[in-house]
Amino acid sequence: MAATESAKPTYLGLLNAIAVGESRGGELLSAWTRATPQADVRAVLEVVAIREREHGAAFAKRLCELGFSVREKPNERFGQDLAYASSTRSDQDKFEHILRYHEAPPTDVLTTLFRDETIDPETGTLLGRFIAEERDSERRLRAYYKVVCARQPAADEADDALLRGLTERLDRLTSTLAEIRALQRSA
Repeated sequence: MAATESAKPTYLGLLNAIAVGESRGGELLSAWTRATPQADVRAVLEVVAIREREHGAAFAKRLCELGFSVREKPNERFGQDLAYASSTRSDQDKFEHILRYHEAPPTDVLTTLFRDETIDPETGTLLGRFIAEERDSERRLRAYYKVVCARQPAADEADDALLRGLTERLDRLTSTLAEIRALQRSA
């Protein structure tokens, strides 16, 4: 039985946005989890991905309990981010491209979720748990972004050493080939 328009909660759009966003977030982080070669990053992503999927399901369930259903909205960026998360790009690139961690942290919008004084106790409880877990997930992800960034200079140094080694080998090879050509001409 669908709810009537007069019984439509004022916070219905909020619940729908969270259900859709969290479900997509879970899908995105799960794709990244499968793609990362780093076991420690994978472990953090896995926890947060599970939370995201669970939040999406919990808010979809709450919408259903209120007599409504989730309304998906097209999002072109989601498809692009999903492809990026599945790619072989570095975890640092993914933190920066997908989560925008190279930018200043946004204002905490979670504090505004309780402004609607008509939120019922069950929805309020769900929102409270959601806020606490979102903040913890954000702390975990930001901490791992710092870990990944700290690893990057070491990776850059290793890449530089590899390039230097290759350059030295090419120089020796070029020199050897020049000597062989000189010997062939004099023979």
